[in-house]
Amino acid sequence: MTLDSPGDMDMDLLCWGNGELGQTGCGSTRDIGPEEAHLGMFTVAELGRVKLLACGSTHSIVVTVDNKIFAWGNGTSGQLGDGERTVKDHPVEVKLTQELNVTGSAADVNVNIVGVACGSRHSFIWTETGQAYSFGNNFYAQLGYDFQKADFKEHQV
Repeated sequence: MTLDSPGDMDMDLLCWGNGELGQTGCGSTRDIGPEEAHLGMFTVAELGRVKLLACGSTHSIVVTVDNKIFAWGNGTSGQLGDGERTVKDHPVEVKLTQELNVTGSAADVNVNIVGVACGSRHSFIWTETGQAYSFGNNFYAQLGYDFQKADFKEHQV
């Protein structure tokens, strides 16, 4: 079999290790070994093929080639970006509600996500147009906001 381009290939996503806080995404809170680590929902037919992946200490975020965002694991500080503060043991879709245009007003556009990063209790996603979204724990100003106000930020540019 020959492939015309790497995009023709279906890839597998494997996630194993300590699952205490759902961080393997396998639908359980137990430890997962490599033999059972397949996250088969990341295919063209289901959630989409993976373009970007980042892992924090107890959570993970995937961006698909269609710019859909999925997160799982410890979300108790809001670091999953789904608007909740709970543990998710399977991938949940995260929606970025808006992108700001250069004048600062909200614009409904399709965003091309080009980067994702996870800290221990915070996450960042940034777009091709230079917008950065951060969510999670801001107790030490790691999201770029006033650290004297102990709070959580979600989907903020």
